[in-house]
Amino acid sequence: MNEYFDTMILLRNKMKTKNIKLLYIQNIILFLVFGAAVAIVTTYLNFNLNFELEQKKIDKNSIYVSNMIKTKINNYLHKVENALLAIQKNDLFIDYIQNQDQNSKNIVQNLFINSMYNNENFFQLRFLDKNGIEKIRLDRKRHTNNIFVVKDEKLQDKSKRYYFTETLNSKSGEYWHSKLDLNVENGEIEKPLKPTYRISTNVYYKGKFYGILIVNVEMTKLLTALRNNNQFLVYLIDNEGNFILNPNQNKEWGKYLNNGHTVFSEFPDISEDAFSSNTFNEFGYIFPLKDTFTNNENIRLLLKVKDEYLKNVKTDNISYAYTLGIIILLISLPIGLIISYPVSKIYMTTNKLYSENLRYIDTIDKYVITMTVGTNKKITDVSSALCNVSGYKKEELIGEKPSIFKSGEMDDKVYKDLWSKITNGFVWSGDLQNKTKDGSVYWLKTNILPNLSFDNKVVESYTSLSEDITDKKQIEIISQTDKLTQLYNRVKLDESLENEMNRFTRHNDIFSIILIDIDKFKSVNDNYGHQVGDSVLIELSKILKKHGRKTDIVGRWGGEEFMIICIDTDIKGASHFAQNLRASVEEYKFDVVKHKTISVGVTEVKRTDNIQTLIKRVDEYLYEAKENGRNKVISDLES
Repeated sequence: MNEYFDTMILLRNKMKTKNIKLLYIQNIILFLVFGAAVAIVTTYLNFNLNFELEQKKIDKNSIYVSNMIKTKINNYLHKVENALLAIQKNDLFIDYIQNQDQNSKNIVQNLFINSMYNNENFFQLRFLDKNGIEKIRLDRKRHTNNIFVVKDEKLQDKSKRYYFTETLNSKSGEYWHSKLDLNVENGEIEKPLKPTYRISTNVYYKGKFYGILIVNVEMTKLLTALRNNNQFLVYLIDNEGNFILNPNQNKEWGKYLNNGHTVFSEFPDISEDAFSSNTFNEFGYIFPLKDTFTNNENIRLLLKVKDEYLKNVKTDNISYAYTLGIIILLISLPIGLIISYPVSKIYMTTNKLYSENLRYIDTIDKYVITMTVGTNKKITDVSSALCNVSGYKKEELIGEKPSIFKSGEMDDKVYKDLWSKITNGFVWSGDLQNKTKDGSVYWLKTNILPNLSFDNKVVESYTSLSEDITDKKQIEIISQTDKLTQLYNRVKLDESLENEMNRFTRHNDIFSIILIDIDKFKSVNDNYGHQVGDSVLIELSKILKKHGRKTDIVGRWGGEEFMIICIDTDIKGASHFAQNLRASVEEYKFDVVKHKTISVGVTEVKRTDNIQTLIKRVDEYLYEAKENGRNKVISDLES
């Protein structure tokens, strides 16, 4: 009997083990089937999702690339306009157009040569007088720095040429732009082809028209830069559908070479209406450039995704989808099925954000001027944009102090105020005059932000964000400077008086003003002539600048009158300064007239003052000084 029970127990245990194995196998099969289904569905969805995301990414990239191309073109053309503006505002050129003598012409020819050396894409630079006659013309031999002045006997009458007549129709300060075409020499298109663009502007001085400045610019370098793109084929087309730029250079310039290639022959399956929209097929984009090329040529930018790029995207998506499906199939366990989709979604989102962040960081590094400084006042990081502006390499700046950029021309109070604010956790904003590695001066409009610790209690570093405003500052300086004396003019003095009066009203920051008049200046003009009178004004200006402090604002008030605004200076300090100036002028030996004296009025701002009463009072002191024998200083202390 015992043997029977032992046998039954053994059989039952074998049946139990067999059932467990069968259930285990069934569960594995179910998981595999379910995992396979999930893998197939997930693979299909993931492939379509990736392709849709990639298409949106391409759409965004097309806008980014188009904006980059527009920026390159704008910078290229604005550089040309700025070169013409620099010539037009140059005192040497102004002297030439007024006098038209050979000596000033030779000087301006050298000025033109320097401009062409600085702009390697200029191959012809001319000045035409108001009748369209070439007065100065410089040419450059192609692909060389061989720049030569065209002899006078070879200068031509261009009054009937379209660029002269059309430039005349533009307003003062505007720039006329030609069509983008091929250069023609002796009636034939130049070989190798030379894409050419012309920019001109009318020359006015004190309301009088003198002629036009016009420059011929070779566009080969720009077009080559636009052609190079890893993702898109880049085309430029004119309003007739002819190619200006094509990945196949043999298809370019059909308008002039009659090669029969147009946008309609390149894309025969696309209707003409499609080229008037923003897209012409699934992976093609059109952008108007009428605000970039302002020549009424209606040039358009056409971007088409490269087939190779699309093929790589599809291959990558398929490979990624298959791999993901196999992984899901292999880990077909409940926990894997639950987390697979969220993980994939998080991965895709993170990868997208990471790629976009890399692109944005690279863009910021290239085009935004930034610098990070530690609390030890040592530079820890700089952007490539700052290196480009300053001329330093990144490794030359890391570990240095920001003072490496100081030009030495700014008041130390600016830097004290800057450090005082940011070390206390506040943002500082203002304009900084810096110098490059080679000593050139440039201006930055800067915001400096303190980087606080996680608990916002400790400043850990400082980051500056800047904009290059050098060109703007140069124009501003020209507009605020008296041409003869190179001191500030009346406009700048009025502005400074208003600023100092506002500071006094708000913060009680005192200031004084000194008004100076040259004694018996009329007799200088009467006896020696206005040229000697101008020389006296210039020499006096140098004395005032030599003895003035960095904080003083020195300018020509009008005629033979000068004004000095003494910031943070009371009447005692200003009067002492004025007496020193008077004595310095009295001791100075002028070139022709030998000795001159000045009469001076000095006053300190009062709480009851406005600008008019302040000026009236100092003017009365000046009048009193002249009435009491001249060569005197009358101030609040004597009244």
